[in-house]
Amino acid sequence: MWPLLAFVGVLLAAALVWFALSGDRVLAGLTWALLFKPAALGLVASFALHESAHVIVLKRVRTVTHIAVERTMWRTSVIPEGNMTARQTRVVALAGPSACVIVGAFLLLSGLDRSLAWWHLAHIAFLLPVFGDGRALWRSFRAT
Repeated sequence: MWPLLAFVGVLLAAALVWFALSGDRVLAGLTWALLFKPAALGLVASFALHESAHVIVLKRVRTVTHIAVERTMWRTSVIPEGNMTARQTRVVALAGPSACVIVGAFLLLSGLDRSLAWWHLAHIAFLLPVFGDGRALWRSFRAT
């Protein structure tokens, strides 16, 4: 995701330079609201929470010997090495999306930030079988 953050960061920096030179804060406000806030706080922060929740649960599984981080230009995920029971696999698969849904529900119900809430709530979709968490969850049910 770093290319997205780099691009948005450059745009925000340019908008802040414009604000400093001209006193016009409209461009900086739009860049923050339409680009930086959704990209950094919505997309990246929600995925950081999602993957961190997986890691926290995986660290409690004694038969997991190592947690590898797979990082591509657009994605970061964790891959456990070792053995897990079907139940442990379910808990790990549910941990990431659940953490995001809990934060999203809090943001939505408290009224703190409804736009960021939806970025977090959207992680429920990762439990569909077309995504890694959903596939792991499906396989764990089939294993029992």
